[in-house]
Amino acid sequence: MLSTLRIRHIGVIDDAMLEFGPGFTALTGETGAGKTMIVTGLTMLLGGRLDRGRTSGSSTVDGTLAMSGHDELAAALDELGAEEDDGEVLVVRRMTRDGRSRAQIGGVPVPIGTLSRLVGTAVTVHGQSDQQRLRDPDAQRIALDRFATAEVGPLVERHREIWSERTELTEQLTELDELLAERERRGTALREALERIEQADPQPGEDDALRAELERLGNAEELRGAATQAVLALVGDDDGPAAGPLLDIAGEALGRAARTDTTLDPLVERLDAARLELSDLAAEMTRYAEEIDASPGRIEEANERLHELTVLVRDLGAMLPGADGPAEDISTLLETSRGAAIDLDRFEGAEQERATVAARLETLQGELDTAADALTEARTAAAEALSTAVQEELRHLEMPDATIRVDVSAQAHRSHGRDAVAILLAPHPGAEHLPVAQAASGGELSRVMLALEVALSSSRSDRTAAPVFVFDEIDAGIGGRAALAVGQRLARLARHAQVIVVTHLPQVAAHASTHLQIVKTSTEGVTSSTVETLDRPGRIRELARMLAGDAASDVALAHAEELLEDAREKTAGTKTAGTTTASTTARTGRRR
Repeated sequence: MLSTLRIRHIGVIDDAMLEFGPGFTALTGETGAGKTMIVTGLTMLLGGRLDRGRTSGSSTVDGTLAMSGHDELAAALDELGAEEDDGEVLVVRRMTRDGRSRAQIGGVPVPIGTLSRLVGTAVTVHGQSDQQRLRDPDAQRIALDRFATAEVGPLVERHREIWSERTELTEQLTELDELLAERERRGTALREALERIEQADPQPGEDDALRAELERLGNAEELRGAATQAVLALVGDDDGPAAGPLLDIAGEALGRAARTDTTLDPLVERLDAARLELSDLAAEMTRYAEEIDASPGRIEEANERLHELTVLVRDLGAMLPGADGPAEDISTLLETSRGAAIDLDRFEGAEQERATVAARLETLQGELDTAADALTEARTAAAEALSTAVQEELRHLEMPDATIRVDVSAQAHRSHGRDAVAILLAPHPGAEHLPVAQAASGGELSRVMLALEVALSSSRSDRTAAPVFVFDEIDAGIGGRAALAVGQRLARLARHAQVIVVTHLPQVAAHASTHLQIVKTSTEGVTSSTVETLDRPGRIRELARMLAGDAASDVALAHAEELLEDAREKTAGTKTAGTTTASTTARTGRRR
């Protein structure tokens, strides 16, 4: 529900606050007072554009939305991080002086497209040039589905599920066909490549290890001499001093001193550890010198193995490329070969997998046709019911001779079925049924659209998230009994929705439960407008002005009070979307 709307600096409205009732709210005022600016402000709040000619500076619109019942919208705003206050969220749209637009939802800046997508799910604006539901085939189909949601909804959902599965399987079948084609091109080559790798049995890093070994074997004599010299420096021989004997002398001298001063014991232990470490080093270097194999046989063997691995990488690297291109060493080749083995396994199973997918697709096509047939049958029945419901509403809207037909015809199969829905109108007996937008005049089009909305809202089974409808002069082009009928049907629509109507007809405004007046004032040549919430006496004066152009005429005042009482009596006992101060005041005045 739209609770409040504040408009600043749009047209003649400098600063106005509107507080809407939960049922039927009427907005009235003199010509030029700024009624259109109210709709402009609402449109801005929904992400619409503001004509820069309507303002000379920055403009701002703030709106408060009550979130009760709008679970999907609430979840989207929660994900966005928008803040709520007592179940309400503040929506702000600002147009700066330089023409830039800014929007916030619950304190979170959002793109204008996001504003339109989110807030647009809660508020629908209808104007003389904006009866989109009566023009767009998809919108008409959605309207029909919403009318019979209990019958059609599960069938649409089932059809979408089958359609989605079929789409996925069709894509999978295309991939399998591509895989089978690739098998013909690459399957044999991959198999031969993997067999070569298996025969060679390379180990990760083996080529690098061989290069290091060949480097070592090529310098065996030099390495052996260096190791032998290092051993002599550690343990010594008969020709000169060495580290080992000197450490022995140091250990014996420090041990004798430690027998006198025990504080030297830790140093003695460290010397002993150093002597042991030196001995281990000497032993390992001796083994290293003894184990270096500089035999020509080993060098030749290592060279042959490295050549084998190098050829393997050269031949297969491009065939089994990795993420960074052709493999350049054995480790990378082994890694990419694992992916090739997986591909080969898929090649081997692709034909059977394709047969399984194709069989399931054939079954699904039958299921989809059955689901589409059931959907068409349900929509056809719903179309007849919707035609009857709208026809009844048109009778109440002073169009008894007009006939409505909702046609369901075949079209290309899509995710929602294969039905095209068209709402057709014959405005008088003998006339051909044509699309409503072509067959109806401006006033008739407004009434057909209202009849459709009343029928759709009356069919709603979920009352927790009543929609918000804004009608901009829906009563244009009508008067008299038709105007009374429009007021009554708007009041009926307000049983299941919040209805906000900009009107110039007193017969319509009299049926509202909340009445807002746009008041125009002129000071020193400057015209501005504000908005006032009318009590019962204020409503009578405003209705008198609308009836006779004179709010002080006794005859007009009496007629206005009679009109207000007649509207109250016609809606007495009807449970609307809520009770307002204005309607309560009307009842109190009646008792007096």
